[in-house]
Amino acid sequence: MERRQHPMNGTAVIYARYSCSRQREASIDDQLRVCRQWCEREGYEVVATYSDYAMSGRTDERPEFQRMIAAAGESDIVLVYMMDRFSRDPYDAPIYKRELERHGVRLVSALESIPDSPEGILYEKLLEGLAAAESAKTSVRSKRGMHGNALKCMANGVPVFGYRVGADGRYEVDEHEAAMVRDAFVMRAAGESYAGIAQALADRGVRTSAGRPCSTAMVTRMLRSMKYRGTYEFGDVRVEGGMPAIVDASTWDDAQATPTKSRGGRGRKATFPLAGRVTCAVCGGNMGGTSGHGRGGKKYRYYRCPADHVRQVNAAWLESETARRIREALDDDETAMRIAQAVAAYQSDDGAATRREAAQKSLREADRGLQHIQDAIEQGLVTPGMRERIGQLTRQRDTAEAEIARIDAMPRFDVEDFVRFLRVGATLDDAHLLDAFVHQAIVSDEQVIVVYNYSSKEKVEPAHDVLVRLNEVWLPRVATTRTEELPGFILFVFPRVA
Repeated sequence: MERRQHPMNGTAVIYARYSCSRQREASIDDQLRVCRQWCEREGYEVVATYSDYAMSGRTDERPEFQRMIAAAGESDIVLVYMMDRFSRDPYDAPIYKRELERHGVRLVSALESIPDSPEGILYEKLLEGLAAAESAKTSVRSKRGMHGNALKCMANGVPVFGYRVGADGRYEVDEHEAAMVRDAFVMRAAGESYAGIAQALADRGVRTSAGRPCSTAMVTRMLRSMKYRGTYEFGDVRVEGGMPAIVDASTWDDAQATPTKSRGGRGRKATFPLAGRVTCAVCGGNMGGTSGHGRGGKKYRYYRCPADHVRQVNAAWLESETARRIREALDDDETAMRIAQAVAAYQSDDGAATRREAAQKSLREADRGLQHIQDAIEQGLVTPGMRERIGQLTRQRDTAEAEIARIDAMPRFDVEDFVRFLRVGATLDDAHLLDAFVHQAIVSDEQVIVVYNYSSKEKVEPAHDVLVRLNEVWLPRVATTRTEELPGFILFVFPRVA
């Protein structure tokens, strides 16, 4: 049996995506090329690739993305060019990362080296939040740039079932799809439910933009869109007669007038930014998010201990109070500098210089080995394992050169710059700020202890005991005090008032 020349560290699937017409299809090829090179250097066998073309990262309705998630477990890692290729949505990203982790799959970036440490969590979460914020800004700028096109009733890249985009960039009727749109309006006007219409269209082969069978949501959007009666809409632009009508005004009005049965729900599902990180101080159990309605229908959210060892805590108070205290900390020059120095100390310990020295040593060894082989060949000394050894040394040289290039391309850490970066992080909304900084919130009936996603090396006098869970493992009970050291972490304590 032939011996494998390049031992594999595991298997990988590659996911690539580009967003819109301002990018090019070749960017997918670029992403795949970089990812394959990474796998070759790091010793991962590529078992599958998934690519979504002209699909925004702010939605999870991407056919290849969903196919990749459904096949989770076929590889050891999912490799992306950069993390924002996986998702730009602040809620989708952690949900799908957890789904991968549930199947034992890690998400890895080919270009971003994120350390597996508390500081790595801080980097990753802050960058996710800033990327989501930048995505929102980009969306605003893009919409502003499209405003002129909207005034001309152009499609602006927005697909609408029943229409196609003509050569002039405006909508024109697609008669095959338009016939099904007309049937949907007639069915609704006759009293058919949205779900019934969706099933009928699905049976006729209608699919969503993500390639799934026609859904109730798709039908609801369709039947409520004024575009089908000829009114062009884009953002705040509305032009009567701005596009060809598929149904007449009378049919459209009849479809709107048909009563809609109650779905039995009470609004959108509540969100809990600290989900999975709120812990009962008594039993160590996860305090999951729950919601209820008070008098007048007002909705309340809580984090609750499964065994009721502590009183449930008001989620809005816990989240806002924690975010407020983080902002206060970052607004203090001394505290922000302390955080930056903690990260700087980690970087110094991890040592880019040390890693570069090791890579240079590996490069020198590879070059010497190749030179010795070349000298032997010139002297006519050829051995059976020489070809295999040349391949091993060549890969060693390429890996070392790539590591040196990556380290040299890394921005040099500057404490003052990182203080400014932390200040930018403080401008994030509460959900992003909590996701970036909070490792764990430990709740008792008297107080809340919040553990940060970064570490400290300072020693302080003990004030009280606390138990902290890290990666499902409970750390020993240790003495702590306000905003001071826990093994590997920093925390702050505040009294519970809700």
